[in-house]
Amino acid sequence: MGTRFLESLLKVSEKAANIARVIRQDEHLFKLLVQEKKGSEKNPRFVQDFKTLADVLIQETVKHDIGSQFPAIANHIFGEENNMFSNILGDTIKVEVQEDQVATASLLSMVLSGDIQAAEVLAVEVHRNLSVEEIDTDNLPQLTLPLEQCGMWIDPIDSTSEYIGGEEVKLSVGDIYQSGLQCVTVLIGVFDRISGQPILGVINQPFHSQHGSRWKGKCRWGVKFGDLSKCSTSLLSSTKDDRAKVVLLSGSEGSNLKSLLRSAGYIVAEAAGAGYKQLCVACGDADVYVLSKGSTFRWDTCGPHAILRALGGGIVSYSKVIDVDKSLEESELNYSEREGQSSGPLHCNHDGLIAFRDSSLLHELILILRQL
Repeated sequence: MGTRFLESLLKVSEKAANIARVIRQDEHLFKLLVQEKKGSEKNPRFVQDFKTLADVLIQETVKHDIGSQFPAIANHIFGEENNMFSNILGDTIKVEVQEDQVATASLLSMVLSGDIQAAEVLAVEVHRNLSVEEIDTDNLPQLTLPLEQCGMWIDPIDSTSEYIGGEEVKLSVGDIYQSGLQCVTVLIGVFDRISGQPILGVINQPFHSQHGSRWKGKCRWGVKFGDLSKCSTSLLSSTKDDRAKVVLLSGSEGSNLKSLLRSAGYIVAEAAGAGYKQLCVACGDADVYVLSKGSTFRWDTCGPHAILRALGGGIVSYSKVIDVDKSLEESELNYSEREGQSSGPLHCNHDGLIAFRDSSLLHELILILRQL
């Protein structure tokens, strides 16, 4: 059951990536994606404008495909987006995958106020049957997961601004992009609802490499459950050269943190997308991702966290880990319901985070950060 579940997650992540690519590469859909209605034409919940529908459609596709195949987890699949929309006629429509392509196209055309062309293109991708050859199933482990006690978080398009109009900028360090379509990810994370631990993660990078006018993606996965630690072969083959240690930050971090890290010998680099920065750590292109603010949510971290745990790393709370009274175990991000009751936005990682692959480097970094 567990192996088939992982294979299904990989397949639906690729379907999600296909939807993202089609929207970005189809001229008609791309015009809908980038247009911005003004004044009286702008309805704050009408597809906001089209980008929110792209997010929701991917999210609902994942929920539909996994929920129908694995009923034990169906009621515990959560996503970033609300799937209720109002069209320009004032009709409120719940976006859900229907029983067949024609029905899904009909529903989408209502949301899109009669845009049949866009609705049909999207419905084709939602109902496309992917073959196993279209995904990387190399090294999939034999595993059994207690799906009846698991939950799942989906971030359908992480780094939406880069998806819509990001300018491609590659950094001089490693194979890291500061901005652009390469920073866009589809994130799927599975966690144990009893322990709160992330146990399985998938990160699909829909725009990994460009071939002419077309994009090709890349998918990585990891599972850490009990004594089992397995991940994509490409992550295991990642090697670190003799370069200085690289820390990834968001552009909003303060100068004091940057100066402290540079003075400690780190190369400080900025990149878009929380999912992408965590992926860079998992791939070994960066050593750590540090975020001092509560600007990420469970859907941003659950999948990457599971992959990092499979590699011997993890994600800890920034504020907790620099508190001398907190242990590393107490500081690790947790996805149980009791952890979601603090003040502020629901499901937020309020205390920031540090994502790492090497635990010895984390201990070194904690001592540095406590100097702030």
